[in-house]
Amino acid sequence: MPTDIKQARDQSRRRRLDPASLLALLNPLTLFARRPTRLDDPAPQELIGRGVRFVERIYRMRMVGVATGLLCVGAGLVEQHAGWLAWTLLLMHALVWPQAARIWALRCRIPYRAERRNLVIDSVYAGFWVAAMHASLVPSAVIITMVSMDNIAAGGVRLFMRGLYANLTGFALGALVLGFDFAPHANLTTILASLPMLALYPLALGKTTYDMSRKLAERSRAFELVSQTDGLTGLFNRRYWENLLIWEFERCGKSDQPRHACLLLLDLDHFKSINDTHGHLVGDEVLRRFATLLRSNLREQDAIGRYGGEEFVVILRDTSASEAWQLTQRLVDEVRRYQVIPGGLRGCTVSAGLVPFDHGMEAHYVWLQRADHAMYRAKENGRDCVVAWHDDGAGGTWPAPDQRHPADAKKADTFGAATRPL
Repeated sequence: MPTDIKQARDQSRRRRLDPASLLALLNPLTLFARRPTRLDDPAPQELIGRGVRFVERIYRMRMVGVATGLLCVGAGLVEQHAGWLAWTLLLMHALVWPQAARIWALRCRIPYRAERRNLVIDSVYAGFWVAAMHASLVPSAVIITMVSMDNIAAGGVRLFMRGLYANLTGFALGALVLGFDFAPHANLTTILASLPMLALYPLALGKTTYDMSRKLAERSRAFELVSQTDGLTGLFNRRYWENLLIWEFERCGKSDQPRHACLLLLDLDHFKSINDTHGHLVGDEVLRRFATLLRSNLREQDAIGRYGGEEFVVILRDTSASEAWQLTQRLVDEVRRYQVIPGGLRGCTVSAGLVPFDHGMEAHYVWLQRADHAMYRAKENGRDCVVAWHDDGAGGTWPAPDQRHPADAKKADTFGAATRPL
């Protein structure tokens, strides 16, 4: 993220805690004024058409609100013996406004902003009906509370404060048009008529909020998966598998819980010739096939990642050196067989460097460096083979000769003291 944008966001966070910013929320001129553009704001063209789903979501909530509110306000108007003008305005509000607000918002260039404006208008209506019911306590409190819930859920404290000023404006307008005589007491019928809105609207709002949080969680998981995987092969990308390597290194290094693990570095032999001869699209397909082969021949507990280019890395968890050797040798043999299969690896073999965890390694990058050296030693040995690091201080063979198949003896190499500078 650019430094200037980060600084702008830091300044924005500080402003939220600043007393002057809090006092500005009480100033209607500042509250309804257009907010100054900040560096971290999206470009205006990016906002065009944004918020259609928000409009549809608020439309459904508004329909629930006017349906239950019609009963609530209607009972209050009956109790106050309201005239024909109040009833006409109530019916128009219930039948016309939800449709008009939806159409109006969807036709705007930025539907999200238009719908926030509609929420402020909802607050004006709420204040108007409080005046029409002569501030009958129960239905008035229910309506103002439900509208305020909408505002704070959709726009936070700023929109909530706008809604309060809109309530006062609507109240003044209602008192001017219909007259006002303070009568806070509500009869039992009015109280009962307020219960559907008091019960159903919060349930609808809670269901909407739950659906939103579930979608956000799914998106968060999807973004997390994208941030962890390589786009071409679907394996772990370097940033993520290196974090896994650090975690595995620390886990194995705990003296109270000794564990075995091995690091395997793989490089596709002759891959460059495929790109040069057949093109990068064919090369990409070979990489995808090799990734599929790795997934099918390794275990679920093994963390498979792409190092870069045609190099891949595998963290063999809870695996002893001898088990890792056998697994790696089977993998090399399978790649050798797969290279000649139609639709296979187009002649590619694999060179592998295998390094068991050693408590003498001072950091995870030493583990990775040793695997890199082992893999390049496999290249020097003629490719299509496994080279295992054995750091026993004597440069002895590993695994023992009697544990290897004679055909594999020529393809295996172990080294330790010769490259001890790592």
